[in-house]
Amino acid sequence: MGIWPILTLEELSCQALLRNEALAISALGKLPISLFPELFEEAFSNQCTGIVKAMVVAWPFPYLRVKGMMNTFDSEIFHAVLDGLDGLLTQQVCPTRGKLRVLDFQRWPSEFRTIQAGTEDGVCSAETVSEKQAGKPPPRPELRPRIQVRIDLYFRSQMEEAETYFLQWAQQRKDSLQLCCKDVKIVMQSLDNARTFLSVFELEYIKVLELTVDWSWCTLAQFSTYLSEMRNLHTVYLVHIHWNLCEVCFLPCFDEMNCLQKFFSQFSGLSGLQHLYLQGFCFFSEHMKLLLRNLKTPLETFSVTQCQLFQSHLKDFALCPFLHQLKHLDLSGVLLCNVFIVPLRLLLEMGAGSLETLELQGCKIKDSQFRELLPALSQCSQLTKVNFYSNDFSMNLLRDLFHHTANMSKMTMEQYPAPRECYDRNYIIVHTFSQLCSQLVDTLRAIRQPRRICFATYGCRRCFQPFVYDQVTRLCPCLQ
Repeated sequence: MGIWPILTLEELSCQALLRNEALAISALGKLPISLFPELFEEAFSNQCTGIVKAMVVAWPFPYLRVKGMMNTFDSEIFHAVLDGLDGLLTQQVCPTRGKLRVLDFQRWPSEFRTIQAGTEDGVCSAETVSEKQAGKPPPRPELRPRIQVRIDLYFRSQMEEAETYFLQWAQQRKDSLQLCCKDVKIVMQSLDNARTFLSVFELEYIKVLELTVDWSWCTLAQFSTYLSEMRNLHTVYLVHIHWNLCEVCFLPCFDEMNCLQKFFSQFSGLSGLQHLYLQGFCFFSEHMKLLLRNLKTPLETFSVTQCQLFQSHLKDFALCPFLHQLKHLDLSGVLLCNVFIVPLRLLLEMGAGSLETLELQGCKIKDSQFRELLPALSQCSQLTKVNFYSNDFSMNLLRDLFHHTANMSKMTMEQYPAPRECYDRNYIIVHTFSQLCSQLVDTLRAIRQPRRICFATYGCRRCFQPFVYDQVTRLCPCLQ
């Protein structure tokens, strides 16, 4: 026979109130504030929409976070929270009980209880509120300040029901609320749609911007007026989708260069920028110079992937002082097989004391080129992850590389290309692949103890998936 858990008086009280909605709502004015988080959580979980709505109005703390407890979206509960907020907005003066100043829908993973009454951006805790209520007479009614609503939104062609409803709701109330979106993703939207989305929010609160578009440089220049208002950005992702690959290598005309100048000049106002990700762009001689010239602070992350770069770009990277303290450098998908790679060595030397991750996957670097990087790599003692998949390395080069990593004690993940000796006229020899990778692991273990090390071939000709060696050999799906 199982042992039933013994419920506390607090839990029993909450259960009793949930069974009688009218009683629960009428009791909120006299309910001890210590019961509010427990009752709200239970009402939320049990879809007691009337109680949820009333509790938002009577919430006795400055801060209420609701997204962290929602495993799946529930439209009725979401609407109930917003209806409660509407109830607060219709009150011309501050109520005697309700203290809500911040309603948070952000997707941060956090426990519900620890956030409800905790301090957040200066709001006071439950204990502080309780002490003030006990030690001071009730203040005279005053005009209610604007309530701040925080949310992270993902704008794409098919938005979730919650996001669509919230945007419609917020558009009608943007003059009554302080609408803050810390993390904005805009994927394959027109400029007009993007303008509609961004007009709802106070742009200075945006910290992370992810923009995936097929816009021309001139369209990006028009968007840059919004970028100039996002002055607290610390992370920018710019992903360009090319529908017509025949056009991406044409040199920009004079008007486009003016657009480039206008777009990149906005980066000069991003004094807090730390992480910059560029994917799919075709950068010509002046493009990257314009961007680097307008950086104002040292970057921690610099990622230029699936882009066309030229010899001059590597030189520009090495000369830019704001790339000399990088923690993360990613040039994956940038073909480097025919460029003079010494400037990249200089960049690695500049950041040797700070660099933590280095990704050069799919660059098709040859042995002779990579040997130029080995002295600089040996100085990067802070590295925790390297990814050199899909480069043209021999067994001898990989052995030399391992000897240059002897002092990398912080390394947790190492990804290397299968040596070229595993191939016979571009076909993978399975038993040779397993044998040579095993030998390479033994070589590295004689130098230092790797935590995780993987080798991968180029993609199979039929399924395009690689063979992977990670202590055991895993073949591509069509050979399993």
